[in-house]
Amino acid sequence: MYGWFQQESYYPISAGEGRHYNDYELRRHISRLERYLVEVQEALSVCTKKNGALKKDLEVVRQQSPVQTQNDQTYQQPAVDKVNVKCIVATETSVTFEISGRRLTFDRDYYGNYVGEYTPGKVYVAMADYGAGQIYLSMKDDNEIWHTFRYSRIQS
Repeated sequence: MYGWFQQESYYPISAGEGRHYNDYELRRHISRLERYLVEVQEALSVCTKKNGALKKDLEVVRQQSPVQTQNDQTYQQPAVDKVNVKCIVATETSVTFEISGRRLTFDRDYYGNYVGEYTPGKVYVAMADYGAGQIYLSMKDDNEIWHTFRYSRIQS
């Protein structure tokens, strides 16, 4: 239950409600909490640095990709049909969006895991393209990378 406190058989002080602790026990408990806090802060610092490096890498990809820059330019044009799209579910193999009360599920074609790219409950603005009996939605993910989805099925 308290998985990240593995050392010294840690248990929260609230687990012994109704028990009176002496000063030694309380100081020992505070000392453990301070050590754990330092460990968590160090781990958070490492994650923050890695996240920053990944964001820089993504920005380089965005700048060097002709598809990304073309979508950025197209999105700025006032004649582009834009729709609000709400993410319902994002899994490793598909993502489901709600558009005007209808749900569209887009399956993975060639790449990736949608978990971490789209946040369930978040509303995205997409460029819609309707043609030849297909629906295409182009939208940025949470990392500001454009993805184009091809219609696969509708759920009522």
